Amino acid sequence: MFVTTSQAATQLGVSARQVRRAASTGRIVSGKAGVTHTFSQRHLRAIERTAHRGRDWSVTTQRAALDLLSARSTLGLSSTERSRLKQRVRNSPVGALAGQILRDRVSLRRAVNDSAKQSLHLTLAGELGLSAGGGLAVLVSRDAPRAARSARLGLDDSGDIAVVEGDELHREVLEALALYVYGDARESSAAASWIALAQGGV
Repeated sequence: MFVTTSQAATQLGVSARQVRRAASTGRIVSGKAGVTHTFSQRHLRAIERTAHRGRDWSVTTQRAALDLLSARSTLGLSSTERSRLKQRVRNSPVGALAGQILRDRVSLRRAVNDSAKQSLHLTLAGELGLSAGGGLAVLVSRDAPRAARSARLGLDDSGDIAVVEGDELHREVLEALALYVYGDARESSAAASWIALAQGGV
C-alpha cells in the first residue's frame, strides 16, 4: 500500500517539505504517480522503527556489533573500543541498533511467483513462533544483489522479501533485525524480544 507525501509526513511526524527533501536525496524511497511522490507503508514503518540520533556506524563497527550479537566476541577492535561497543550494543534501543546495523545492507524485493518465495525459509521461524512461508521472508547473502537475481526477486519498496547483505555467521541476527524492521506487528515483536536477549548476552 502506498501513501501520499502529506500522509507520509503525518505518519513520520515531520513536515511535507521535509519528506519531499528526504525523497529527493534518497533517504526515503519514493515512487511517482504523475507529479506526486508516493511512499510505501512498509518502508515508512521501517523508518519509524529505526530512528536514531548520532553518527552512523562505520562498516567496521557494524561488523563488530554483528560479531558481538552472534558470537559474543569480536577481533576487529582494540580492547577499549570493544568495551565501548559492548556498552552501546547492550544499551541501544532495538530500533536504533537495527537502523545502525542494517543501514545500506538491505533491500525489499518481491518474488516473481509463489514458489520462489516458498524456497526461502527463516532460520529463526520456529524459535520465534512464526509460521514458515508466511509473512516476511529474509534472504541473507554475501552478494545480495546476485542472490536476489538468482532467486528471481524484483526490487519492490513494498515487497515481502528482505534481501540482506551479510555473512552466514550473522544469519540469525540479520534475520531478526530484518524481521523487526520490515515485518508485521507480530514478526516485529517476536524479533524485538529475540534481539533484546542477544543484547543481554553481549
